[in-house]
Amino acid sequence: MIDLQEHLTHTIASRLRDLRKNEHSNIPPDLIANGQKAAILRIEKGEVPRSGNFISDTLLDTYSDYFSLSKTSLIFGEGIDLEKLVTFLFSELSSSLMPSDLRERLRIKPPKSTPSQQVKDSLLTLYYTFADFGRWYDLRKETPQARIEENPIDFLTMSTILWKLCKERFLASFKEKVIYSVFSEQDEKFYYNRINKKVNDWLNHDFSELIIPECIKKLKKNSIFKIGYMVKSLIDEFLVSDLPESYLTNIPLDVYFPPTKHYRIEPIADKEKQEKQVKDIADKWVDSLSKIKAPVYEKDFKKIEEENIFEGIEGITDLSTPFRKGIQKITIEDFLDNLLDLPPFMNECHFLNFSEQKIPGILSVNLQATHLFQKRINEEIEGMIDNLVGIQNHFINLIVWKELSDFAI
Repeated sequence: MIDLQEHLTHTIASRLRDLRKNEHSNIPPDLIANGQKAAILRIEKGEVPRSGNFISDTLLDTYSDYFSLSKTSLIFGEGIDLEKLVTFLFSELSSSLMPSDLRERLRIKPPKSTPSQQVKDSLLTLYYTFADFGRWYDLRKETPQARIEENPIDFLTMSTILWKLCKERFLASFKEKVIYSVFSEQDEKFYYNRINKKVNDWLNHDFSELIIPECIKKLKKNSIFKIGYMVKSLIDEFLVSDLPESYLTNIPLDVYFPPTKHYRIEPIADKEKQEKQVKDIADKWVDSLSKIKAPVYEKDFKKIEEENIFEGIEGITDLSTPFRKGIQKITIEDFLDNLLDLPPFMNECHFLNFSEQKIPGILSVNLQATHLFQKRINEEIEGMIDNLVGIQNHFINLIVWKELSDFAI
């Protein structure tokens, strides 16, 4: 629960003390409210009674009349003072997202109170505007490297940017839903000890369910800021971090590769004789192949495999590959490297009808291959995330501060 009353206690004490006693005047407490000297001095010291009612409705009315100031301005301030109050509230909320080790490195005092989990979750969604934050919060903050880095993320600048983007909505809603509510009790009295409830009700409803979603909706329409949500989507929907550890080095591959005929020809002294022999044999070979009718059976493949058509010809080296059929083992690294280095046409089609190579049970019993492929996919996605973080940070650095406020309107 956010305790705004404690913070207000100090600001109200300072405000009322400065009104009564400053370089221009030194007003006796009894002149402001006869018989209330003790209460006035207690308030100026920031002392809160057990009831929690720091300043009574009657005394607040008296101050308002004496100094011709509204009760809302005496409690919450106005203009820059009110903006400072709401800025403080936003900083308290933001600070609740920071792990203690990062807060210590940045020398930020821990928040005196924390919001509900609902508010934290909502605010966290807003911070995902920054791809840099999403990468750190979801992937890096618990790693050993993050613990030794002095400034793993620029959290303070992120908070300042978000405040600039959301300030107007935040401030307007606070005035309407909190301040108005505080001074609109049924008995038309002011209760200082009810402020915290008003504030936290507002945070849990309007702030979490209206203000933050409205801000995010607008941010997602911007090419720069929506990159953060692209990264969040990659992390949540495509990275798989809980894959089981594998100690296997091979996977089974069911292959069906027809034999290939491939020869290396090295020129010899009688080059013309060699060329004639090769041509004659090649013509006969092509002619014999043309006589094989579809469908082609395994016996045809084996026959092709067994023939060494240029046997005995000088300068010819046989580099042919045999007919391969059945389960064979292939190293995981070789399989993944080959799979991710396919020719371009393989990237544009689906070849389920081709039977050259298959992984038996890849969607059911043989999930090991899927897990291994996911690990490689994870590497590719992490690279994409790093690139998107760099792109977004570059464009954010091109923004003029004033444009943030203009964009938010």
